Amino acid sequence: MSHPALRNGTTRAYNMDLLHELESMAVIQQDKTEPECDEIKRWKSLFGYTYSDAAQKIQDHRSNFARVQLSELHWDMVREEKESQGYDKESYDTQTKKKKKKKSDTYLLKLERPFSSPGDVQMVCGASSMLPLRFSGTDDDGAAASFCKVDEATMKILLNHLSAIGSTFQPIFIRYAKAEKNLSATSIHPTLGSEATLPHQRPSTESDIKFDQRLLPAQDQYPVWYFFYGTLADPTVLNNLLGIEPVYRAAKVRGGRLVTWGGKYKALVDAPAYNKDCVYGHAFLVKNKDQEDALQLYETDNYEVVRSQENENSSPRNMSGGKAHAPGAQERGGLGGGHKTPKTVSC
Repeated sequence: MSHPALRNGTTRAYNMDLLHELESMAVIQQDKTEPECDEIKRWKSLFGYTYSDAAQKIQDHRSNFARVQLSELHWDMVREEKESQGYDKESYDTQTKKKKKKKSDTYLLKLERPFSSPGDVQMVCGASSMLPLRFSGTDDDGAAASFCKVDEATMKILLNHLSAIGSTFQPIFIRYAKAEKNLSATSIHPTLGSEATLPHQRPSTESDIKFDQRLLPAQDQYPVWYFFYGTLADPTVLNNLLGIEPVYRAAKVRGGRLVTWGGKYKALVDAPAYNKDCVYGHAFLVKNKDQEDALQLYETDNYEVVRSQENENSSPRNMSGGKAHAPGAQERGGLGGGHKTPKTVSC
């Protein structure tokens, strides 16, 4: 049975330890710029380049002496997995940067004069721009406040507008960092420890897709089980987030392994195919999208929601009085989904 879980976002782990990145900038050395034949073939295979394009991309990468290198800590954490997929450190470093460039940051703008409504924001950005959605919440003082979601380009337009009219007003932008959840309806992607593109992992017919339990939970399926192993396993944390007394159940998942990043944080990442060990934690039943959104925002975009496979279940138990670590939102985790057996989310 498939279960969602929060897995460590290895594509996002690049930012996990800023200190290591800054140190790498200080020691960066000039690489050989002439790539070898095997290196060119690797990039050709991984990124779909022609032979000449791959050679040029490698040279461009090595000639960029201002680049921030992938930290040894990060590479050690994912090396076994990524080498099995054909990467070396240099090509994996490039892959993380390629993925980072595809997505711009999103922000919550506090609505106050001169941007008192989404319409005010739209007026500055142009009538053809999309009207931002309004959200209700509280400010730092606990007072009721309204917000709207804007992208990085919109934020820059608003700031440039204020500068152009000589305004001293400083709008409040809050980075909207939410764990990504994008569970495919036609494949097992993303599933902890499984590569959806392999032939034996793909549904063979349309009818297989309809009945394949590995494609559960679905993207918007509730209730859904989360697998917790970190801070969300603390009943106090979950109580503060959701305003409930959480009930956990013991659980274990396969396909992943726990590592430590930044010297102190637990991270759930894909395990090599030959690794049959289980990760132990607890499952928690998420009842609706509001609860799920709260968990995703708590974990931030350093995490990713994925399906996972649970090996074994036990009877539910109330763990609100203890310090149990529950199976839930992890860094490369996934949200689990709505059947009799828990789905997993790593936290």
